[in-house]
Amino acid sequence: MNQLGGLWRDTWWVWAIFLALSLALGIVIGWFFYLLILCLPVPFAYFAFNRYDAQGNEKADL
Repeated sequence: MNQLGGLWRDTWWVWAIFLALSLALGIVIGWFFYLLILCLPVPFAYFAFNRYDAQGNEKADL
């Protein structure tokens, strides 16, 4: 689970922007954009487990 912490440490501001944009679009355009918030954990976990090792450090490029 250190992979999730490693990704959060390096990219917390990107995920905060995604969340803010989803909320803003939901308020301005419609409720459909609130569903994007439910989808954010999927790419977060995907990138965390593919880019970070068990200690939470970024993997070396192969």
